[in-house]
Amino acid sequence: MQEVPTFLFTGISFFMTAIYFSFFARKQKQANRWKGNINDVVKLNVASVLAFMGFYFALKYVESAIVSALEMGIGPLFVLLLAVFAKESVPKAQWVIATGTFIACTILIVAVVSGKSAVQMDITWPVILALIASVGCGVGAVLCTIYSKRLSEAGWTTSMILANRYYGIILLSFFATFDIFFKYFSGNISWIIAVTAVGVMLPMYLLQIGIQYCSPLIVMMSL
Repeated sequence: MQEVPTFLFTGISFFMTAIYFSFFARKQKQANRWKGNINDVVKLNVASVLAFMGFYFALKYVESAIVSALEMGIGPLFVLLLAVFAKESVPKAQWVIATGTFIACTILIVAVVSGKSAVQMDITWPVILALIASVGCGVGAVLCTIYSKRLSEAGWTTSMILANRYYGIILLSFFATFDIFFKYFSGNISWIIAVTAVGVMLPMYLLQIGIQYCSPLIVMMSL
């Protein structure tokens, strides 16, 4: 598995995911409500690129515990900051929860960087870029939640959203790996399909259901 380039797996897995949910979107016989929603679809695609490609890039150089800690530590706090910019009232309890989550995640990160945990990490330039990508991943995850919820409120079904949110990821991934696609594809397609089904399709479907019924803060805290 580790021999397959990260973005090659990303492109194939999200392409299969988009095709899969496109089938159900058409089966529902509901026309895509593009009018008035194109802007949100574009923003959702950009946010998805930031979230997922940042995540996979970060995992290449940094332990998954650190990537997850940065992403989920930033997420709830960024949700509240966006609410402030939108001039919405934010209860103090939410600030306490989001700040506490960020501090707890920061402690984990400091422990790893300082070598005081079971996982050790050397600070190199690729690692620094990966840490920045992890932060971008958290920001992208929040934006994905917000724009997905807007589309859901506009009448888009879960399948419609999941069928139209990965264009940017697919295009960038295939553009970055088109020259090595056939070298790795045939010998790895079985595990790519398995990981896509369990690690991409199912989680993204469940997440989209959560976004439909919960606030962005609840979604990020649940993650």
